[in-house]
Amino acid sequence: MRRRLVTIGIPTALVAAAAAGVAGVAGTSQAASAVLWTANPSLTPAQNFPELQLLPGKITVANDPLGKYGPSFRFETWQNANGSKARCESTGMLQPNGNPLVINNSYVGQTLYFGWRTLWDPMPIQKGAWISLFQLHIENAPSSQAQAGPLVLRTLGDGLLRLQLTRPNGSSADIWSAPLVLNTWHTFVVGFKVSRAATGASAGWVSLWYEGKPQKFTNGSTTIAAATLWGTEVHPKWGVYRSGANKTGHAVEYLNDGKLGTTYAAVAPAG
Repeated sequence: MRRRLVTIGIPTALVAAAAAGVAGVAGTSQAASAVLWTANPSLTPAQNFPELQLLPGKITVANDPLGKYGPSFRFETWQNANGSKARCESTGMLQPNGNPLVINNSYVGQTLYFGWRTLWDPMPIQKGAWISLFQLHIENAPSSQAQAGPLVLRTLGDGLLRLQLTRPNGSSADIWSAPLVLNTWHTFVVGFKVSRAATGASAGWVSLWYEGKPQKFTNGSTTIAAATLWGTEVHPKWGVYRSGANKTGHAVEYLNDGKLGTTYAAVAPAG
């Protein structure tokens, strides 16, 4: 499914707010002004996301199963009848006017933040079989470059939640991990500088907050250098994507309070 590419400019004031980063934690009005996109459960999934990948699966709006946060997006997948990988994911972001918000070359050099709250249950885990739970995913990369990446939040069936960094040349590494806990809400914020380079003055980088706390990566720092854009765009993918080795059982992910913004404060879920 081809999606319309619409370049969305960011006002100078918002770019300045992004440069200030977390150190300039904003008040409520400033944080609100720095929000570029919000997942809105009062609308249908198709009105929030340009593409719904249901292979097989269904994406609906449902109440929080724990009764805390109200209507949420519910992603559900099950065994694929043909034995191949099962995928139930949303791709990209739709604005209220119906146009996609596309992170492309117009954003190079800017700092963006994705924040969201999520719950997984059930999530059948099989040792040695991966499940992707969130992706920051490039689009239309040349055949000589990796067709996925730069980030995947996943499990490998070993009881851990992992963040994998993929580079344009296809090399990859897990840069963070934590225990995988089901049937409870978790909060995430991913910050990243949009860049096609991983070195030099224009190098991109990635940062992560989990449960409201900044996380250290395997390099011992709260940031790691990374190219975060190749191909034509990079976009979020929420939902469940399972390896062919992980075929059986229903898998469900809930998404609540998903946002894109230019500051940490603008997108960080409470609690």
